[in-house]
Amino acid sequence: MQNNHNKKTGSPVSTVVSDETKLWLENLETKYGIGVGRQLFYVLADIIQSEKDLEKLVVKGLLKEHESKGKLLQDMANELGLNSNSKPVISANVVDVFTKKTKPINKTIKKVLKTNSDINTKMKSAMQDCVSKNQSNEFEIDWTSLGKYRYSDLDILGMSLKGYSVLKEDNLFCGFKSGMFATLHNQALALWRDEEKQPTIKEIVRLQPRYTKTGELRNLCIQSIAKRLFKAIVHFGTAEEKQLLFGTSEIYPKPRKKKA
Repeated sequence: MQNNHNKKTGSPVSTVVSDETKLWLENLETKYGIGVGRQLFYVLADIIQSEKDLEKLVVKGLLKEHESKGKLLQDMANELGLNSNSKPVISANVVDVFTKKTKPINKTIKKVLKTNSDINTKMKSAMQDCVSKNQSNEFEIDWTSLGKYRYSDLDILGMSLKGYSVLKEDNLFCGFKSGMFATLHNQALALWRDEEKQPTIKEIVRLQPRYTKTGELRNLCIQSIAKRLFKAIVHFGTAEEKQLLFGTSEIYPKPRKKKA
């Protein structure tokens, strides 16, 4: 692929930068005698090598903008005494892998607690704790949409899942049932990393079927393979992969418990 630096000509475009960036550009213009437009040309040529690179940067910006606007609107709605149950509106094939749903079990438990408000038992206390722990504004994951992600989308996937409990599940950090399962996890990650074939998570589902007790081959669900990849990154992933998915490279498997 030819580097954009080698292109001596280009098409002019207008843009807006922060006041701080504008000051930096002006300082460098004074220091090196290079105009603002040429400085930005160098920066963009170094960062953007393909339309895919550009798309990723645009989506990152959309995510940040959407998150800040959503919080602002929610705060305004709260001040006005309005109930806001809206869900994010972003292109479904990029980051809209969530749908807001109230878990039916919570509704049922709440109804039971309300009906039996005068009863105090250990069971009721446990039910109250359950409802309290599940009081969350999280969006449930649409695993079918998530199945379209490729390894090259790991950064976008990590941003989409930021703050969600799926990346905090204890199973991701625990050991494997056997060496066979460790191999399957490692293999799944290796398949996903394939730069030539660039398989989606859904395609890895077909590449890693399992045998049933009757000896039949069955595909796992997308959710199982996705979590397999998440766990593989915890145990076998690079620092960069951990940073992209979890937001930090300081991710480690739990130490094995020594047998007594």
